[in-house]
Amino acid sequence: MTIALIAAGFLIMAYSTFFGYQLKSRASGGLIGTRLTQLLAMIAVFALSYLVVGALTFGRPADSSMLILSVILLLGAVFVILVLNLVRDVLGTLE
Repeated sequence: MTIALIAAGFLIMAYSTFFGYQLKSRASGGLIGTRLTQLLAMIAVFALSYLVVGALTFGRPADSSMLILSVILLLGAVFVILVLNLVRDVLGTLE
């Protein structure tokens, strides 16, 4: 169960990275472009953390702390999607 949640979170983060780069192409310069670059760097680090957590927990018996960690990471991935949707809507308003 833990590995499945981490895998789902990683897939969401991979989609977020792709979606973020699409948004970056819409606002390539200025303050918004700079902030999107910083946001994409943080998203990439967050996505890589899924791989690290997955590698560290693979083959270990599932316990409640790992389940809680994987749920928190999954909810973090959902939060990233919500933030990117907000950025998309703001960019749409500014255009």
